[in-house]
Amino acid sequence: MKKSFRQKILTRRISHIRAEEDSKKIAEKFLSLSQLKKAKNILLYYPHKNEVDTRFIIRQLLRSKNFNLFLPKVVGTDLVPVKIKDLSALKKGYAGIMEPEGGEISPEKIDIVVVPAVAFDREGHRLGYGKGYYDRFLKKTGALKVGVAYDFQIVEKLPREQHDVPVDLIITPTRLIKIKEDDER
Repeated sequence: MKKSFRQKILTRRISHIRAEEDSKKIAEKFLSLSQLKKAKNILLYYPHKNEVDTRFIIRQLLRSKNFNLFLPKVVGTDLVPVKIKDLSALKKGYAGIMEPEGGEISPEKIDIVVVPAVAFDREGHRLGYGKGYYDRFLKKTGALKVGVAYDFQIVEKLPREQHDVPVDLIITPTRLIKIKEDDER
């Protein structure tokens, strides 16, 4: 079931004609989050196969100079946050996804992590690509976990497994879905 559902959503995402417009709307919402004011270390991802394009967010945060930005690099079975200074220094890595080279930071030091997914449900659970990289990483960090998705990637309920780690908040072009209220962030 997961495999056929994953393929259905991925096919729709690849052909999503408003991806750029929707990604900009998501970026605006992310950049206006109150939690961003308190954050120093932010882990984003580099978009792949028509995922929500985080480059709008990355460019804006790099210009502000108030944040340390990180992108994930796959090392063995782990995602490792690596600091970036600009997008031109990235190289193709795992699965053809652009990755940084350079200084790593421990997951515990990340304040906000932006999480991609094939789909999210309304309780913050995600369907990824099935390799578990993000679930393993998310277990190691106390960061605010922000899912970003197009509206059609939000479903009522996803199947869950014991190792799944839900996000705290999901941003779509039209909604901000708060899963977990946390006054300390």
